Amino acid sequence: MTSRRSYRDVLPQQVVRAEIEKGRGAQFAPECADIMLQMIDEDIDYQLHEH
Repeated sequence: MTSRRSYRDVLPQQVVRAEIEKGRGAQFAPECADIMLQMIDEDIDYQLHEH
């Protein structure tokens, strides 16, 4: 979600966070989703996206 693809650009951080929250426990393991959400919350400058 944070990388450019041929069919879309990098998604905004709030969109990525919402997708992980929505998929927590279904698409993503809860433990992994919680870690990613914490990383996103700590990444105030959005350094996790592709440059």
